[in-house]
Amino acid sequence: MDSLTAVPLLANLGSAKGVEAAVEAGAEGVGLFRTELSFLGRADEPSVEEQAALYREVIDAFPGQKVVIRTLDAGSDKPLKFVDHGEEENPALGVRGIRIAEGDPGLLDRQLDAIAAAAEGAAAQPWVMAPMIATAAEARDFAAKCRARGLTAGVMVEVPAVALCADAVLAEVDFASLGTNDLTQYAMA
Repeated sequence: MDSLTAVPLLANLGSAKGVEAAVEAGAEGVGLFRTELSFLGRADEPSVEEQAALYREVIDAFPGQKVVIRTLDAGSDKPLKFVDHGEEENPALGVRGIRIAEGDPGLLDRQLDAIAAAAEGAAAQPWVMAPMIATAAEARDFAAKCRARGLTAGVMVEVPAVALCADAVLAEVDFASLGTNDLTQYAMA
C-alpha cells in the first residue's frame, strides 16, 4: 500500500447545541445538519433572520471546513407545526422533504435566503442539500434555486427512483449524499 487516503470526520448535527461537542470531539466539519430538528416544537416558522443566525453559528464553528446543511425534511416522524402536512394514513409514504416546498414554495425560498445570508462573509461556505429528491427535474429546480443564491447544491439519495436514475440526477447538482436509512427502508418496503 503506497498511499493513504484521509477521510474527514464530519459531525451529524440536529441543532446548534451539538456544535461544541462536535468541535471538542475533533469533528472536521459537518456532514449533515438536520435543520428541521431545530424547529420541531415551534408553532410558527422562524424568520429568515432567526434561521440565518442559527446557520451562521454552525458555519462559524468550522472555519474553512465543509458544512453541509440539509433543507427541511419535515413530515413522517418529524412533523412541523407551521407546515401543512395534510391528512396522511401513513406519513412515511406521504408529503415530506422537498415535496413540502410544492405546497409552500416560500418555505424553501426563505430557508435558502437564510442559508445564503449566513454564508455572507463566513470563513466557510455551506453546501446545501435537499431531502427526498425523486427526479432529475426536482434536482434541477432545487439546484437552480441554490445557485441563484450563490450556494453549492446537492441532494440526498433516499428514494429508490433516484438511485436508478442517479446519472441524470447527478448531472444537475454538485454533490450527493446517501441517505441509507430511508433508502434501505423504501427499497425493502
